Amino acid sequence: MLLRPRAAFLRRFVRWVALGVPVVGAQLALLTLLHQGLAWPLWLASAAAAEAGLLTRFLTTDRWVFGHPRPTLRRGARFHGAAAGAFVVSWLVLNGAVAGVGVPYVAAALLGTGAAFGWSALTTFLWVWRAPPRP
Repeated sequence: MLLRPRAAFLRRFVRWVALGVPVVGAQLALLTLLHQGLAWPLWLASAAAAEAGLLTRFLTTDRWVFGHPRPTLRRGARFHGAAAGAFVVSWLVLNGAVAGVGVPYVAAALLGTGAAFGWSALTTFLWVWRAPPRP
């Protein structure tokens, strides 16, 4: 009986990660397009790409990982709030690595994504889509 909740959690976590990989790729492609192709400043291009990835991630995760038939504003707001912390972590690492250490922005974007991963995992599973408390 104790294994069922753990197995369900593990399935959800694996799906969450599997959905995140293509979103990260698309986000990096959008960042490249905005920054290199359209010459947007890095700070603006990284913010716009992150927001596009965030909205995509919420819609796919809400349905395919947690099984909700339709997204709600309440879950969307919680997800956005939780993601704000991950965004700050990612944005600071990306821009700090580029400006402070001279890391190429693509590598810095991947570092930022990795740093934000832990934050996102904790807030997503412990706050946004946590199981309701048992009576």
